[in-house]
Order: sequence, then structure tokens, then C-alpha cells
Amino acid sequence: MINTSATNLAAAGQGQIEAQAARISPDDSPLNSFRVSIVQTDQNLGSSSVIMEVICTFSVETAVGTAPITVPPEKPARPLSDTAEERRRQIFEGACKVIAKHGFGNASMREIAKESGLSVPLMYKYIKDKDEILHLITTMCMQGIIDFFDTGELFKGPADQNLIRAVDRYIDYIGENRRYINLVYSETRSMSAENRARVFDMERKFMGRWQTILDQGVEQQIFRPMNTELMANYLYFLCTVWSLRHWSIGKFPEQEIRDSLKMLILDGVLSPSGKSDH
Repeated sequence: MINTSATNLAAAGQGQIEAQAARISPDDSPLNSFRVSIVQTDQNLGSSSVIMEVICTFSVETAVGTAPITVPPEKPARPLSDTAEERRRQIFEGACKVIAKHGFGNASMREIAKESGLSVPLMYKYIKDKDEILHLITTMCMQGIIDFFDTGELFKGPADQNLIRAVDRYIDYIGENRRYINLVYSETRSMSAENRARVFDMERKFMGRWQTILDQGVEQQIFRPMNTELMANYLYFLCTVWSLRHWSIGKFPEQEIRDSLKMLILDGVLSPSGKSDH
């Protein structure tokens, strides 16, 4: 075991508790990272909720003559139809325009439907209420960058080079989605507790990808020993400053922003021996 962290999401109540594990690191990663969700089921209400999430990272050395231990990947959600995906994209674009103009509290579902090119009844087939729209915006924005991290491209080389590539790709992502990122940050407080928890869960999953890169670097002795979960939070937010503080630092060339971020991050994580020799 290299690193483990636990996050309490809700108070335990009455009901059956079970653990559900899913691998979150790429198959070809030298480290194994798993998310273990502690789920409590209330038989009387017929509902279940995640009350704790544990991220575990470890390396496994397979003994001679034994087969490697494999864990089935997380079961993917049923894919949306092309029509449903297109409708949700329309709602996403329309909602962003209306909310950016009027704010979340003053945005009406009728205006969002009109901006989306849909009737109100048709829009309600794909989104149940206005509160869910912010979750939709977060999901649509973040899924692309999460998918990139999951390709395994960030785990093929030395950890310091992987981290540099991750910073570059995340800055690209911010450049493409800055207005959406700022919108979610400014309006998250307006969401219901349930949808806010769903947004936070997606952010924790994304931070878990950063943590896996850091764990790899500690294992390779390229990075100094550290609390990788804590550092992953710092790196995630530090890069996001390019979006949240763009009004102030946007006057600087983007390349200068990239170079200064990489210098600051590498100075904070590299071991005394310095960069890899690769």
C-alpha cells in the first residue's frame, strides 16, 4: 500500500452497508488505484446512498508462477442514444448562455428551453429541474478531460514528464471551457445538497487522477514523499486559477502562464535528486 485516503460524505444511519470497489487507474499503469464506495441501503425506504469514499493506491508484485490479480473495471453507465446526447448538448449550450446573462437564480426554464431550441415539455424529458442543469454543465465540461486522463497517456513515461503533460492538457481544457468553469464555481452554492454532492464526487474523481500521477512519482523516487491526496487538491486548484483569475492574469501570454505553473509545481514535488534522466 502506497497511499490511502477516506472522505466522509454522509452520516451513517440504519440499514445494510456494503463496499463497492472500482479501479480508476489505467490498466497499463505501474500503480493500482481503486475507489471504494461505502454504500448504505435503507430497506424500508428502498434507497441507497454513498456515506464514505476511500481511494487506495498500491503496487503489486506478482509472485513467480502465479497469475496477476485482476479487478473488473467499473461498470459503465448505459450510453445515451444519439438523440438524447444531442438534446442534452442543446440544453447545455442554451443554459450556459441564459445563466451567464441572468445568473442561475434568475434563469427561467422557459428561457433556457427557448435558447436551446426546444419546447419546455421536450426539455423536461432530458432534465428534471433547473437544479440539475448545473450538474449537467459540470458533467459535460469535465468528462472530456477525465477521458483524456484515462487514456493512459499520462502513465507511459517518467512521472515528472507525465505531470508536465497533465498540466499542459488541463490548461488546454481550461482555455476551451473557461466560461463554464467560472459559471459552475460561482453557482455551485445554488444547487441542492444532492446535486452539489454529485459535482463534488466528480471533482474527487478527477483529483484522483492527479493523485495517481503523484503516487507514481513517489514510487519512482522522482517526487519527494508527500501526502499525495493533499497535493493533488493543490495542483488541481492551482491550475484552475488560470480560469478563476483570468480577469487579472489574462494579460500575460498563455505560454508564460504554463511555464510558471510547471516551475511552481515541479519545485514543490521533485525529490532532491531532481528530474528523471529519461
